[in-house]
Amino acid sequence: LLQVAEEQGQENPVDHDPIHDQSWYLDRALRKRLQQEYGVQGWAIVQFLGDVVFIPAGAPHQARPRVHNLYSCIKVAEDFVSPEHVKHCFWLTQEFRYLSHTHTNHEDKLQV
Repeated sequence: LLQVAEEQGQENPVDHDPIHDQSWYLDRALRKRLQQEYGVQGWAIVQFLGDVVFIPAGAPHQARPRVHNLYSCIKVAEDFVSPEHVKHCFWLTQEFRYLSHTHTNHEDKLQV
């Protein structure tokens, strides 16, 4: 994403991160490029009534900017750390420390 931003003439401040900022939406063209250039493939998930989706710790994910809900719905999210992923969560916390002090993800949620 930093390379794409640079190609588009956008500024890349050191204390910002395109993934942690949640400022980019990877459309079809960007996802295709990500797969071709880096071998990273994403998946589309269609969620139905009663379905639950678990997203592993540290896994980048996004929701379409204009999500179409057929019926009234709510989103419930619960962040938790399993013992098997403490090392990865600690690594993410270290990444957050490089963000600006005003960034929404700068707070040390794990308090490590």
